[in-house]
Amino acid sequence: MYSLAVLVAIIFSVLMFSGPIAIGLTFVRIKNPTLKIVRRVFVCIFSAAGISLASILLFQGIAIAAKLIALFAMAASGYALRREFTRE
Repeated sequence: MYSLAVLVAIIFSVLMFSGPIAIGLTFVRIKNPTLKIVRRVFVCIFSAAGISLASILLFQGIAIAAKLIALFAMAASGYALRREFTRE
């Protein structure tokens, strides 16, 4: 039972922090093209983790509060991707 609780805590912490971390990375101004590529890779990794876990949780039979957290994570990750790839 303890390992299940740890697994759920890890899943929800990834959900809650992947979007804001990805958004935070988009605020960093970088002139070096190599570092821009590295930043984009990290934004994509964090966003992909958030969106994939959120979509998995949305289709499960779980409580409405967990679904709301998943929706927030999906929206934050999508916003980070849009912010990273649409600005100049």
